[in-house]
Amino acid sequence: MKILISSDGTHAHFYQRVAWANAFNSCGMQAMLWDCKNSSAFDAFDTFEPDIFLGQAYNLTEDVVKCIRERPWLKVGLRAGDWGDQTSEIDHERFNILTCSPQEMQALKMLNDETGQIKFVHIHYTPEAIGVTHNHFESIGIKPISLMMCADVLSYRGANFDPALACDIGFVGGYWPYKAQVLDPYLMPLLEPFGQYGVKLFGNQPWKANQYCGLISDDKVKDVFVSSKICPNLSEPHAQEYGFDVNERIFKILYAGGFCISDNVTGYRKTFGEHVPIANDPEHFKELVDYYLNKPTERLKLAEAGNVHVKENHTGFHRASEILAAFEMQDLSEEIVKQYKENINVF
Repeated sequence: MKILISSDGTHAHFYQRVAWANAFNSCGMQAMLWDCKNSSAFDAFDTFEPDIFLGQAYNLTEDVVKCIRERPWLKVGLRAGDWGDQTSEIDHERFNILTCSPQEMQALKMLNDETGQIKFVHIHYTPEAIGVTHNHFESIGIKPISLMMCADVLSYRGANFDPALACDIGFVGGYWPYKAQVLDPYLMPLLEPFGQYGVKLFGNQPWKANQYCGLISDDKVKDVFVSSKICPNLSEPHAQEYGFDVNERIFKILYAGGFCISDNVTGYRKTFGEHVPIANDPEHFKELVDYYLNKPTERLKLAEAGNVHVKENHTGFHRASEILAAFEMQDLSEEIVKQYKENINVF
């Protein structure tokens, strides 16, 4: 089984695609990431000759469509923006939410009417949300599914405490105006006065803070999570407003073995239950930070429970299994989970 995965840049979804590819390859399949922005679709498809193509509706160029049409056996799954009952309610001036454009809708309908090869579209929202965020895809004969974020087992296992990274609060992520709407009230007050908390900030966008420690390599991110007493999980504004966007960071923190306190997003409560303390507002967030800094036993207990929960439900292997199930490849779907339990999740 050969799976071609389209990738369009180094962002959260890139790391999710790496997690899927690592899972497929670990189970004896062949998965390849294709940089769709910098290399030819014809080269990728002709060289690799996939059985499955995982792409994006918003990257469905004429070249990609032609490659799909030339391979009638090819099964296709595409990430797609919102197109559902709730889409008309989105305040685009306030919230940065990906939506499916009319051009994308038309291209999807035409391709699926002609070939029937698009088996599903997906988004990283909670399963409950799909019925209102993506249900209009059903009107053109395409099933919408949830493929939530996950932990990449091969990248985030084996985390080690590093005294150089040790701190009260460790955060890995960028700072930009949209995200600042949440970072400013939740995290920035903990930076002043300097020294009140031991804080280390890492990210690919500079923070205007003395606690900013610069970039950190991908292989050291997991060590930040286990070397910090508390790892905040802070969302973008639309996630707090609508509650269905569960970000990648929380899965990585818990899989690595870190302790997490999160802002209030409904999807976190549904996904992680009591394993992650949830702050109702910035004041409550600071209260939780102060409380858990002085409760190492409780921190460890919650971190261990969260780690088990992610390992048992939310790794790249689980998502790879869900992808195959969505393609009605049930035997292969079950085999991936079986191999994960027997050979991978033994550490």
